[in-house]
Amino acid sequence: MKKEVLSSLRTKKAIAMQVMFLLAMGVLLWLLWPADGIQDLNSQDVRGLLIVLSIGELAMVVLIAPAFTATSITGEKEHNTLESLLATPMRPWEIVAGKMIGSLAFLVLLVVSGVPAFATLLLLGGVEVSELLAVVAVLLISAVHLGMIGLLVSVLSSRSYRAIIATYVVLLVVVFGLAAPAWPVSGTLINRGGPVFSGAMHLLASISPLQAMLSILTPGERYAAGAKGWPAFWQLYIVFSILTTVGVAAMLFRNLNRSLLPARPREGLKVVERGKLTGRSVLYLFFFDPRKRKRNIAWWQNPVLAKECRSRRTLQPHWLARATVTCVIVSIALMTLVSISVTAFVAESASMIFAMAAAIGVLMVVLIVLIGPAMTSGAICADRETGVWDLLRTAPLPAWRIVSGKFQASLIPLVLLIIGTAPALVILIAFEQALLPNVLRVLQVVGMTSLFVAVLGMFFSSVCSKTSTATVWTYGVVSVMSLLTMLALLGKGIFGPAFIETVFVVNPIAAVMDAAGHKSMQDYSLLRPYLQITAAATGVLFALTVARVFQLGKAD
Repeated sequence: MKKEVLSSLRTKKAIAMQVMFLLAMGVLLWLLWPADGIQDLNSQDVRGLLIVLSIGELAMVVLIAPAFTATSITGEKEHNTLESLLATPMRPWEIVAGKMIGSLAFLVLLVVSGVPAFATLLLLGGVEVSELLAVVAVLLISAVHLGMIGLLVSVLSSRSYRAIIATYVVLLVVVFGLAAPAWPVSGTLINRGGPVFSGAMHLLASISPLQAMLSILTPGERYAAGAKGWPAFWQLYIVFSILTTVGVAAMLFRNLNRSLLPARPREGLKVVERGKLTGRSVLYLFFFDPRKRKRNIAWWQNPVLAKECRSRRTLQPHWLARATVTCVIVSIALMTLVSISVTAFVAESASMIFAMAAAIGVLMVVLIVLIGPAMTSGAICADRETGVWDLLRTAPLPAWRIVSGKFQASLIPLVLLIIGTAPALVILIAFEQALLPNVLRVLQVVGMTSLFVAVLGMFFSSVCSKTSTATVWTYGVVSVMSLLTMLALLGKGIFGPAFIETVFVVNPIAAVMDAAGHKSMQDYSLLRPYLQITAAATGVLFALTVARVFQLGKAD
């Protein structure tokens, strides 16, 4: 435990995250504090300030948790220290307790360091001490709960960057996805159906820490309304958190209590000569047989792109073929749902079609935010970790061509993702031809977001020496842009329209909703500023990446 706590607190990453966390809390408090230091009689300003601070700190805990918990066990595996750890006279339960407490200590420290920001609300009045203590308690429980999920993923993974990616995806689903059945955006799904269905949706939403926090802050609002006859969300959330902690502890104990097995050797690959037809060639449609000898790289091809497509599993032709088929299936299912929804709601209002276009655009942006950093954050630092970079920098290739090849390789999965989900927009155009300009604007936002996320991941991949660190920073930046800026909507009564518009110009979700013509964004002009800012940022980050690669290509 002592080793875990000290090793995490001594890193530059811990210092940077602690400073950013406290700075973000201080800036939120400074922006929302009444100018004259006097609250209104109904305490609405203080209530809004408490909601923004609480949800903001919870969001920052979600962003930081994977960096310190998802690498706890995988780091031991990668550094080959797990065997030495198991060879010590410590018993497995002692190792499990040390890992759990050591990994969660930093998250708890973050929550405790944010307590003074909540305490300042007592100076304005209108907030009870018991209410602040309840919020801090939920934050502490959430830090432990989300941290244990990161530990669970760390136990099941073998590489740190994969564990971080999986943890971010799982946490976003747990925090936001599971809470959706209780929100009006899903048609308040929790109140539809019979008692059994409503109870199941209530239990599902209770797993989300965001829903537990909303049930404390806004108990009478529609976002916190649960199924009839069921306990409050925060009460069930405490039970789920305890069960999660016990379950992950049991899995850690089981994992560390069994003997380590050697890695299973890979099967020997037999190279198939070109022009020879085999059963595998027919199975892989001949062109995609991974064992078939490749052609020489043509003079017009980027050799780095060819190297990436032949060495990275996700870019090999047979895997791309499978991904394409998956995208087609998802697209057909999405088009079917859109067609059914339009048929059901078109009689109510034509604006429903524009709302569906905004929903599909948001889905595309969210998928890019979730998948993009995983495809790009290891572009350069992964080669440095495996020693491939020493060979690559001896090749007679300029830095811009290396970066260009890596950039194109990172864009291929994102382009397939866009192609797989875009046909759903075509169905909407068939119902409403006036939607065509909006769809074109949505595709502009989605395309520019893809370029920005790809370049951002490559930039951090060139600056950081480890893939896990680059993944954390990439996910952190895109999550702040996409999710944390949405906190401005919680303080809509406190923030002015000009401030909200300034914050939203870097938010791809708000930009795609504005491009689709969603009524909630009618008061803001976001499309053009977002495209200009992201285009400028993409160019600057690409130039900085080229300069960094040029520096890395020099002799040591």
